[in-house]
Amino acid sequence: MSNHQSDTADQDKFGPDTFYYFKREVIDLLSQEDNVPSPPQNSQKSGASPPFSDCIGPKLSHFKKEKLKTLLRQSVVTLSKEVNEMFEPARSTQHLKSYLRSKKNLEKVDMNNVEQAPFKKLKSLSPLTSLSEHEDYANLGSSMMIDDELQFFLDNYSEQIEDVVTEFSNDLSGTLGHMAQQLEEVLDSVLPNFRPMTFKEKEQLQKLIQELPSENIRRVAEIVIQHRTDKTDLSGEIHIDLDKENNTTLWRLYYYVEAVEKAKKLASK
Repeated sequence: MSNHQSDTADQDKFGPDTFYYFKREVIDLLSQEDNVPSPPQNSQKSGASPPFSDCIGPKLSHFKKEKLKTLLRQSVVTLSKEVNEMFEPARSTQHLKSYLRSKKNLEKVDMNNVEQAPFKKLKSLSPLTSLSEHEDYANLGSSMMIDDELQFFLDNYSEQIEDVVTEFSNDLSGTLGHMAQQLEEVLDSVLPNFRPMTFKEKEQLQKLIQELPSENIRRVAEIVIQHRTDKTDLSGEIHIDLDKENNTTLWRLYYYVEAVEKAKKLASK
């Protein structure tokens, strides 16, 4: 099966797929013959440009470059809306999973207390621990704004609800994974057309990477290894020298750092 046929199969699986649409538009645009070169760049003007600006290089004609910029802007607006629409279902699903997990743990604690404690000491069962478990369970439920009907099903059909939530969660994860794959393929198509990153930009990128939270460093290593010819094991120590990494890797790292920064700003609002 060809890549295009495989993509179409994925599209049918996940329903209307704007990620697939924009990926195909970008790939088709970049695959077209382009015999019209870009006008020569003004070196003085480029020197005054802010870092990481005018990143699309001279390989593309002015017409194709502008069309690519327009297409990427349209894709950002459309895809951001699509991702935002998934946020609330994903958050609600996560809350339901946490609620069911807390409920199950609470039932286990209560059952163990009953089985292990003598009947005459039932009234003295670790009140602080029990109270804490019940408070966590109640607080989680109130934070979810569970209506009476849903509460009834959670209390009486928790196992069935857990199966439904797990299946829905897996579907969401699959859809998000599919989106991520489409974006990876778009980046793989676009970034090789970017201009070489300057020395000052590399220095600034190095500082931005050093300021990343520790939980994001592993993804930085994954991006670097993904574009190396020798695939280093992530379990070992990885040395990253931006002067020795290829240009595509550098721009991938920059846009990842930018994405992390934007996510932090959104979370703080």
